[in-house]
Amino acid sequence: YLFLFVALVPWMFFSSSVTDGAGSILKEKEMVKKIYFPREVLPISTVTSAFVNMILTFIVVFGVVIIAGRTINPLALLCLPVVMIVEYILCLGIALIVSSITVYLRDLQYILGIFVMALQYMTPVMYGVDMVENANVPQILKTIFNLNPMTPIINIYRQILYYKQIPDLSTLLVAIITGVVFVILGAIIFRRLQRGFAEEF
Repeated sequence: YLFLFVALVPWMFFSSSVTDGAGSILKEKEMVKKIYFPREVLPISTVTSAFVNMILTFIVVFGVVIIAGRTINPLALLCLPVVMIVEYILCLGIALIVSSITVYLRDLQYILGIFVMALQYMTPVMYGVDMVENANVPQILKTIFNLNPMTPIINIYRQILYYKQIPDLSTLLVAIITGVVFVILGAIIFRRLQRGFAEEF
């Protein structure tokens, strides 16, 4: 249960950030029409709220780990805030993208709910990365699995909290680069699309 628990909490943060972030602009459309303010505040507040919930849930995770009698590697634990920030940046970038597109394509928020549900099975939440690497499956499926931006992040959480290992530098670097790329892309797309928000409501 710990193997699943330490991966499920960050996944729930990602899932709620994407699905709730998609409708963050539409929920406040009356305010967007009447008052000028930085529209980025809406998806940022949604993701930040989910992030705070994840941090509070991790208090329970630590309690479960201690009650289960498992030790914690202090050096590995120092990497936990890093991966949390990286995941926050990734979720924020995706939320900026989907929230701005949803204003123009209203059905996207419902499609995303199904997509995120399916993506969970392509992310090592209920199974380990080694199961995919050692599985006898076509290389194209392994490539798709590795392109999933949540794969290295979930793997790092599990390395820290379950295996008590300091994360691989290469895995951490991939997660950081992915997060930065998504937040830059999200900011660019959001700024271009927000010009027509008021006309769409």
